[in-house]
Amino acid sequence: MKLLDATNGCLIVDMVKQPGEGDAFEEFSSSLFRLTRSLRSTSHLWVQLPGGLKRTDIGILTVLADHGQCRPGFIADRLNVGASVISRQLVSLVADGMVVRDKDPQDGRAEQISLAPEGRLRLHALRAAYIRGLREQFTDWDETKARDAAALLHEISDHIIPALGGHERPLRDDATTSQESTDSDTKDSASTTSEDTEDTHG
Repeated sequence: MKLLDATNGCLIVDMVKQPGEGDAFEEFSSSLFRLTRSLRSTSHLWVQLPGGLKRTDIGILTVLADHGQCRPGFIADRLNVGASVISRQLVSLVADGMVVRDKDPQDGRAEQISLAPEGRLRLHALRAAYIRGLREQFTDWDETKARDAAALLHEISDHIIPALGGHERPLRDDATTSQESTDSDTKDSASTTSEDTEDTHG
């Protein structure tokens, strides 16, 4: 059901399911909105987990743990944020001894980021606590149901950006030239987007 917002004249969508209305994808969209609201309403609970990490810190450390040493631009691509966001977060992570910055041996103007032992320990502690909490809350789920849910969430994530009209940055690989990576990072750093602001203050 579409409604007109009287405050600004914009067309908005009523996500409340009406009896006898809608189809499977309308129900799917309502479920997505509910999941998003649930995750945002509990985001403050991250600070109660061990490790003393912010949400943005966790994303960076996870990329480094999963992919090993990489450039800041690669981290930005994986997290779908601007390079300037990653640059700001790396300052505090380096100061806290959780990541290490090294010069790229192939390009002296670039740098490589790696996960320090302290960062690996904190990330491991947080992951263990988070998984333990999930097991305590999803007591009626077995391993099969958990794996099926994980596969479905991965599939949704692969579809959601193009489905909502967004643009996912292409991932860099080892074949990407140093100059291409540097130019892309410079362009990202120069642009200020609402996404950068939201992630910094989120």
